[in-house]
Amino acid sequence: MSEAWFITGEQAAQEALEAWREATVVSAFQAHQALDDFGYIDQVETIIADPDTPAKTRRAWKMATEFRRLSPTVLELAGLLGLTDEQVDDLFEYALTIEV
Repeated sequence: MSEAWFITGEQAAQEALEAWREATVVSAFQAHQALDDFGYIDQVETIIADPDTPAKTRRAWKMATEFRRLSPTVLELAGLLGLTDEQVDDLFEYALTIEV
């Protein structure tokens, strides 16, 4: 008798979420506008202005043309802002709706 392998609905949903996070990219404008609309832009700008913030993070914020959901810069800023994964997902979902 062979053993059957099943993926639960919860596992499938988690895999879909992970795939979405891996694939999601927004423009710099969309990212900045979403942060502003959610009330985080001033905090981000304070973090970027802080000389203790790594130069790579400051440079990425100023020069990037797009932001990936799982990029080191996004993850670092989310951590410094104290955002949960779900809050970052919400920001990206919202950012994707912003048209230029």
